[in-house]
Order: sequence, then structure tokens, then C-alpha cells
Amino acid sequence: MLKKKELRDKKYYYDYLTHLPNRYFLYEYYSSSNCQFVVALLDFDNFTYINDSYGHHFGDKVLVEISKMLIEIVKEKGKIFRFGGDEFVVLFHCNLDEAISVIENVIEKFNYVFKVEERDILTTVSAGIYVSKVGEHMDDIIRKADAAMFEAKKLGKSKYVIFDKTIEDKIIEKAEMMVDIKKAMLNNEFYLLFQPIYDLRENRIREVEALARWRNDKYGDISPSRFVPVLEETGLIKEFGIFIIEDVFKQIKDWRNKGIELKVNINVSPLQLRDDEFFFKFDELISKYNIPSNLIGIEFTETQILDIKEQKVNKIDEFLRRGIKISLDDFGVGYSSLINMIEFPISTIKMDKSLIDRIDENKVKTLIKGILYISKEMNYEVVAEGVETGEQLSMLKEWGCDKIQGYYISRPKTSEEIELMFRT
Repeated sequence: MLKKKELRDKKYYYDYLTHLPNRYFLYEYYSSSNCQFVVALLDFDNFTYINDSYGHHFGDKVLVEISKMLIEIVKEKGKIFRFGGDEFVVLFHCNLDEAISVIENVIEKFNYVFKVEERDILTTVSAGIYVSKVGEHMDDIIRKADAAMFEAKKLGKSKYVIFDKTIEDKIIEKAEMMVDIKKAMLNNEFYLLFQPIYDLRENRIREVEALARWRNDKYGDISPSRFVPVLEETGLIKEFGIFIIEDVFKQIKDWRNKGIELKVNINVSPLQLRDDEFFFKFDELISKYNIPSNLIGIEFTETQILDIKEQKVNKIDEFLRRGIKISLDDFGVGYSSLINMIEFPISTIKMDKSLIDRIDENKVKTLIKGILYISKEMNYEVVAEGVETGEQLSMLKEWGCDKIQGYYISRPKTSEEIELMFRT
């Protein structure tokens, strides 16, 4: 029956470009087989750069070459379908181990440059693998293979991941958390804590860092490390960010009415800066709550600073135009680079807790002293994060650190506890 349909309407069942069977053929082929398959979803990494650099017509020629290479590698082990764009699906007729061996060969093959019309091309491939169950709907199979492929991309691309229950649980949790986050904003489940920052020169607290927290009946107390990635992946970070900024501004105004003048540092995601309306809303809130710019600070982590650079987001200077200073958070970990101290308009370096934890080590002492010296020469303030002992405080003060933050001074506090600190 499938062969008759195939002959009757070849255009419907085959991709016009690569001449591979298409997704319509895939669905009918699978449903008529009533078999268990090892299914691999292949996505070619960064293919958009090829289209952007050479045009879609050339990109189509690359896809044709990719399809030929896939046919040559997979051979009789499976059937290849062009699913759409730069995605291909392979239904393997072999066991999982053999299928993995083929996928490893595919990944290896595309780790090298190949030529299309005398141009050198490199487009690596990420793969999600799923072992289907007899009778399982193809939509569910593709969804699971796609989820595994997404995990492979998160591992750094040019890799494969086999779908398992852990991935399924993450998907379900993320979908449920998206809804719960939206409800939480409406139900005021998010709240702010404030961690004091102690000025070692003036021997007093002049500023705090605002920390968003979430308490939910279903999840309990939820760490930002769990809900912030969901906010960023789903785009809810834009709405959430403005929501938190408004709460901070409300608190600054309330403290000012009580005679407490505290600068509050706010963590901002680069994704918020990609929203064309961000600064319009930001200015509206500044005006609404009558907040002086010197009582607002903005913090970006070094990783976020790199994201801003890669995404060519040029809005970071907008904070400076409003008289708002910028801190470089988590300095000393990950992709730390002294060039970031030059290229970005920062006024404060926040040394990461991981450095302070190892302050007794000779090499770390030298590194911390070096950061303090360079920062002083460049007219940057330095805040040491994660200070937990008097010994750490003494060394940092002796070496000329400007400010400290950490449990030795204070754990994060509620707004009422901050007020109490100032009354006493």
C-alpha cells in the first residue's frame, strides 16, 4: 500500500532538495511497520552561519552534500529521512549498540572540513537517540529524540545523548515550572532578600545585593539555580526581571521614607537587554518611584558579559547614561579574563567566593593581591564575596580590598531585618 502511494505522489513523500524520504513518508513508514526502532534525530550545528555567510541557495547545496554523506555512512543499517531544515531522522534496523556505532561515525565524519563548490565547510552534528516502543506515536518519539539532542547541544555540540527517564523528568518539571512561575508572579510567591556589603574604608554598610527567592506550596523553597535557567530558556526572564526591579524600587522608596539611604545592586540577565522595551520600562519605574540613580547598581557575571559581547548587545552603556554603575560579578572563575576589565564599562570587580575560600594558598594570595593592585591602578573598587572568617577579613583589609560580602558580615536578610540593623 505504501509503495502505491509512493509511486502515485512521489512529490508528497520525498524531499524536493535531497530526494530523501520526508517527514510524511517517515510517519507512514513507521506506522505501517509496527516495529521497534532505534531512532536518531540529527541536527547540524550552527548551520545558520552557512546560510548567513553564503546565502540559502548555497546552504541548499550543502544540505545535498550532507545527505549524500549520511547515505554513505548509514548504508543498510537504517533509513534516512529529511525531517526539515538541517534536521534528519534515521530509523535504524539494527540494535542500539550498532546504531550508536553508526552515529559515532557520523559525528566523527562531520568533525572535519569538507568541500562544496570549492568552499571549505564545517558543520558539526548533534544527535538525540531514542529506542521506540511498539505502537508508540511518532510525535512522542520525535519529541524524546529532540529532547536528547538538545541535551547533546548543551554538552558542547558534536555529541550524542540517549534519551532516558532523567531527561523526561526534566522536560515535565520545566513545563510545569513555567506555568508555576507565571502563577507565582501573580500570587506574590517571589520575595527579596538583601545581603549587606560592608565598606572596609568607612566601616559601615552602604549597599546591599538584592536576591530573588521563591517559596511555593508544591516545591517548597526553590533555589534560583533551579528557576532562573527556566526563566532564561523560556523567555520569561524579561517579564520576571522587570517584576523584580519594580520590587527593588519599591523597597528603596520605602527605606528612603524611613530615612535609610541604601544602594541596592540588582542582577540583570543579558536576555533582558535584548528586549527593546527594557529601558523604557526601567525608566518608567525610576520615575514612578522617584529613585536616584546613585542608589541603583547593576551586576553582570563574567559569563553574562561574554554573552552580551557574543550577541552584540550594545545597550550596556545605557546604564551609564543614567548614572548607574556596573559591577562585574563572579570574577576569578570560569572564563575570567583581564581584557573584560578593559572592554566593558564596569566600576566594580566582585571577586568570587571560590578565590576567598582558598585565600590561605600562596598562589591564590598572589592572585588576589594582583587583582587588588590592578583594580586600584584602573580605579575600580573591589568587593570580596563569600567572606566567612575574621582571618579572611584581616588579610583582605591589609591588602587594600574596598568592600566585603559574606556570612562573616551577614547572611541575606529580609527588608525588616535590614531596617533593624540600621536602627541598632
